[in-house]
Amino acid sequence: MVRDIAYILIDESWLYLAGVMDLCRDKIAGISMDGRMTKELAMSALKDDICHTKATEDCVLHSDREASIAPWISGTG
Repeated sequence: MVRDIAYILIDESWLYLAGVMDLCRDKIAGISMDGRMTKELAMSALKDDICHTKATEDCVLHSDREASIAPWISGTG
């Protein structure tokens, strides 16, 4: 699984789109959108993925923004 966040400029504000891609199935497995980039945005995309795939055993999540996801992975966020 790979997680990333895209920034989309709409009019004069930003929309943040978080996505989780299942590389084994080559498809987007979870998404979430919000007007703010928060840990809940990233967590919501991951929860959406888990809800749709129900496959979490042996799952590895990669992100190039470890600092933004580390608190909720460790349970301290």
